[in-house]
Amino acid sequence: MKQNVVLEELAGVERAWAETLARIDGQVPEHMFSSMISALKPLSLEEGNFTLGAPNAFAKDIISSKYIDVLSGAATGAIGRPISIVLTISSPSEMVESVAERATGREEMQSASRRLMPEEALPKKYTFDNFVVGDSNKFAYHAALMVAEIPGDKYNPLFIYGGTGLGKTHLLYAIKDYAEKMTPNIKIRYVQTSTFIDEFIATITLKRDKATFDQKYINNKIVLFDDIQALSGTDATQGKFFDIFNLLHQSSSHIVLSSDRPPSEIPQLTDRIRSRFEGGLTIDITPPDLETRLAILYVKARAENVQIPDDALIYIASKVKDNIRSLEGLLNRVVASARLYGTKIDLEMVQDVLKDQVAEPHQSRTPSIDVIQTLVANYYNIAMDDLVGKSRSRPLVHARQVAMYLCREMTDATLITIGGQFGSRDHTTVIHSCKKIEFNIKTKRDIFQEVTELTNTINKSI
Repeated sequence: MKQNVVLEELAGVERAWAETLARIDGQVPEHMFSSMISALKPLSLEEGNFTLGAPNAFAKDIISSKYIDVLSGAATGAIGRPISIVLTISSPSEMVESVAERATGREEMQSASRRLMPEEALPKKYTFDNFVVGDSNKFAYHAALMVAEIPGDKYNPLFIYGGTGLGKTHLLYAIKDYAEKMTPNIKIRYVQTSTFIDEFIATITLKRDKATFDQKYINNKIVLFDDIQALSGTDATQGKFFDIFNLLHQSSSHIVLSSDRPPSEIPQLTDRIRSRFEGGLTIDITPPDLETRLAILYVKARAENVQIPDDALIYIASKVKDNIRSLEGLLNRVVASARLYGTKIDLEMVQDVLKDQVAEPHQSRTPSIDVIQTLVANYYNIAMDDLVGKSRSRPLVHARQVAMYLCREMTDATLITIGGQFGSRDHTTVIHSCKKIEFNIKTKRDIFQEVTELTNTINKSI
């Protein structure tokens, strides 16, 4: 009987927290909610104090300084009497498993805080839940969310542009993920524009059924074209794209496009296509501010299930200002080093691991693909012609994959551009190479060391 009473009390605490979360919807910036507030765990509700557990001191300090009054007000409304929020730092076991997850499950919490609370302990990649929202991207985020919720209604087409690694592809995949949850039977197609071009050329060259190609795209409620700048200069493909675009638009299907530049700056784009792009909503994503970069690192660290001190996170966030992918790459390097060498992550360790991989404010750290290729070839003692050639010998393939990975991580070049400078290889080859090296960095100490040494050499050369 005593155990049942305890379980009922614990369930009541969880319900109070779920109602509190529902009441603060819209009062806290989305990126702070997803990265900070959603990480809190309800621990106890005694008299007028509602104790919540924060995962670390950084989160506790941010919430205490900015959002404690909002939380107290929401809790007071939810519980029906004056409530003060008390924040403490939870132990790892408390953060992994909350009292409600042990006693009653998560259904009540999820229904009360729909969409704001991720359903999984670790967020999936490329969803709205793990997209960190800040001043630099909030307009694009909300427009993308509206498309996912009500496709074909407003902002058609939606054109999102910005520099490399700022989250454009993330938003496109998030639209697909969320729309499929809202309407399970909805038809959505995501495609890299280079793939669209390749498929159309193959259809013409191999004399395949053009109607089959068309139906693959027009038979969808949402079509997401990534890196649409690749359409530049492809006259026949632009004609086909124009026809498909018009059919989609006329049928109230939603078209979402991403690009590294606005429509007006895409070269060799026909005026009629440029006009279609500019006829909807065009939004740019700019580099994130420090607070947003910290939130991104915090979410990434949670996903990796690692504890990183606040000063170390701030150090990483201060070193990359204009590329989220590079920011996450630095964190990945730190985590990989800690796991491979069994070292504790602290500020000194982070500074040591990243000492030759981060730029000083006055330095430019954007090497060319040619420089990376030359230094990789020298490192592995192979000829440049072999590095970019067709040989499939294991040492050459490995060196080639490392070089492609470094080009992707250290330059702003597109997948198509990188592939073109490695013997006119397809962008899918670049993707495969990058994923393989990224995996090997995390699992093989010798590969981690090779990539680290090469990165240091490249940075010293510029």
